[in-house]
Amino acid sequence: ILWLGWYGFNAGSQLRIATPGASEVIGRIVVNTTLSAAGSGLVSLAIATLGQWRRGTVNYEVPAICNGILAGLVSITAGCACMLPWAAFLTGFIGAFVYYGASKLMLKLKIDDPLDAFAVHGACGFWGVLAVGVFGHPEFVGFGWDGENGDVAGDEYAGFLYGGSTLFGAQLVALIIEIAWVASLSTAMFFALKMSGILRVSEEVEMAGMDVSKHGGSAYNH
Repeated sequence: ILWLGWYGFNAGSQLRIATPGASEVIGRIVVNTTLSAAGSGLVSLAIATLGQWRRGTVNYEVPAICNGILAGLVSITAGCACMLPWAAFLTGFIGAFVYYGASKLMLKLKIDDPLDAFAVHGACGFWGVLAVGVFGHPEFVGFGWDGENGDVAGDEYAGFLYGGSTLFGAQLVALIIEIAWVASLSTAMFFALKMSGILRVSEEVEMAGMDVSKHGGSAYNH
């Protein structure tokens, strides 16, 4: 369902289809979204299956391929309109390893993230923004800045694979600003919740599980 919805999210963000050149961009967005999601899903499944094989069992993990697909979708969102198809596939391919590494890092740090939300949306989102600075095609990066299909940004704003000298740095600065903004607001919000005594549930509720204590039933049938 999310994969299907992502076509509306990515392609729909074009906000127009009848104006000259818009349908071409939407077609590229749809193709790139598909390739990145499929590539990341398959690679994530391969990584999980290899891990199973090394432990002497082979069980195809549904969560691995589902989160892998999401990792590919998140990775390509920033650059879906400004990459060639091969670059979109490579973005998803790398995104699978970003997702896997971030997921293992959360376990290593003992941070509770059972849905791998940070690995999928945080780490892969970070990679996706940077990927624009790597794979952004010079003919596509400037499209839409002035409502016309022209490279109004200049060649230096192409990805560095195409000789661009500015875009990667601009993407990195944007990420730093976003992290600072979110960290500042989150710190203020969580501090206020902690001081109010409502940041965490009690130990009894935590041990029982919030599915039972707050919703009246277990989410899992063990």
